Amino acid sequence: MTKAALCRIIMLALAASLSGCGAGGSGGGIAAASTQGSGGGIGGTGATSSGTIDGFGSIFVNGVEFDTDEAEIEIDGNSASEDELGLGMVVLVTGTVNEGGVSGTATRVVFDQEVEGPVETIERDQDGDSMLITVLGVSVIAERTGTVFEATGFDTLVPGDVVEVSGFPNGEGQLRATRIEKKADFVPGISEVEVEGVVTGLTETRFTLGEIVVDYSNADLSGVPGGALEGGMLVEVHGTLENGLIEAFRVEQEGGVEDAFEVDEEVSVSGTITSFVTIGNFEVNGVTVDASNATLWPTDMVLGNGEIVQAEGSWDGSILRAREVDARRGRIEVEAAVTAVDAAGNSVTLQLAGGTVRVQLDSRTLLEDNTGLAEPMTIDDLRTGDFLEVEAIMVGDSLVATRIDRDDADDDVVQAPVESFATGSSVTLLGITYTTQGAEFENQDDMPLSSEQFYGAVQVGTLVKIKDEQTADGTADEVEFEFEGALDGGLEFENEPSEPNEPNEPNEPNEPNEPNEPNEPNEPNEPNEPNEPVE
Repeated sequence: MTKAALCRIIMLALAASLSGCGAGGSGGGIAAASTQGSGGGIGGTGATSSGTIDGFGSIFVNGVEFDTDEAEIEIDGNSASEDELGLGMVVLVTGTVNEGGVSGTATRVVFDQEVEGPVETIERDQDGDSMLITVLGVSVIAERTGTVFEATGFDTLVPGDVVEVSGFPNGEGQLRATRIEKKADFVPGISEVEVEGVVTGLTETRFTLGEIVVDYSNADLSGVPGGALEGGMLVEVHGTLENGLIEAFRVEQEGGVEDAFEVDEEVSVSGTITSFVTIGNFEVNGVTVDASNATLWPTDMVLGNGEIVQAEGSWDGSILRAREVDARRGRIEVEAAVTAVDAAGNSVTLQLAGGTVRVQLDSRTLLEDNTGLAEPMTIDDLRTGDFLEVEAIMVGDSLVATRIDRDDADDDVVQAPVESFATGSSVTLLGITYTTQGAEFENQDDMPLSSEQFYGAVQVGTLVKIKDEQTADGTADEVEFEFEGALDGGLEFENEPSEPNEPNEPNEPNEPNEPNEPNEPNEPNEPNEPNEPVE
């Protein structure tokens, strides 16, 4: 068992003794002296961590609070300060981690966004929980709750906004955004853009990245070995955009996250699982991982493509030999007002019409304040009556929040596995029973169902979302099946590998024509009667 796993068990047990309150440090800025927190178990000296910034004080990455006072901070290749870092940025931290894996000291923090440019198109899902945007030909999945928005919002983003996007590639040529920041309004030929891709169609002056044409005739190529581009090279392009053409002023060769790892170094990487073959052979954010001997958290987690996880272990020069793989996103959601805050025990309790739900925070819980009252927001900033949107993972009988957003009051929402139901009458989730008479029912594709169809299909353990519209009264207004294996936007927007077409059924052989009945042989002509001999 890893130190992180042992610490997590101890913390959850301690939490149960503290009047049933949750434990763990709060993302978004727990006290440095706290010894509580899940994840981050990369104890030892030298360590490299790649993941999102989940809190400040100094910065929390993959459950470790890194002191950045003496760190070199680099943003897009330029020297920067900690004040320029933001929640949801995917960063690479090099430094040391103290024994216990809770805190450490960063020597270098690097942030480089995946794409920056004007939003070209926006497509929102029917539920209003996710959207697909395109930026310089890159497809980006953004979530209302799962994506941090800066200087814009899920509902206010519009085509023409120049945005900086950070996130995790999903292996299908798309990004799942962890952060979207509006930089400016787009001005053709003036606004600076940045995009990564593989060089194709290379000529003496131009090449293409996907559908984007790049003119590099006046670009600085000092970041390319020998100053010579090659087809198939992964590059990052900086320039301006006009009429679909990027006039590049700088082109640099790009490498993978693993280029920063040292052999036998302790490594922690967060990202989307891709190229999954077996538990001993898959990738996380492009890093090859062998989790054959790893502890999984939660223990019932099933690894597979599309899961967002954190893998921790030792780098052997080509493979991350993981000791622990932790889930980093949850499918349980609760949206309701706060009825109690236990900052010492790192838990919040939400009030729903039919009862309360308690949620624990840990050192990886990302807290975002959409009301603008606190930045950064910590658990100490939460108050009774605040309306929170919570995403969580079920660990045993406890809910552990992956992220918490404070927002304006809205409808109560609970999304969780069905615990019990009374056919045609009620459904119970997280211990809260909702009456369903008069509710609207939908399947996973947002198509309407009758009450009879819903109750004919629902089972204990089925993931269901219930909306109890303001003012909440414990009667469900909307009841919808949700897909357990995909985050918001997954079913609607992710490019699933094409299923092989079913072989066409062979045509039924034509029935052989019935052989023509042979013509009846002509009756032989009757021989002529011999002429009578002439007399």
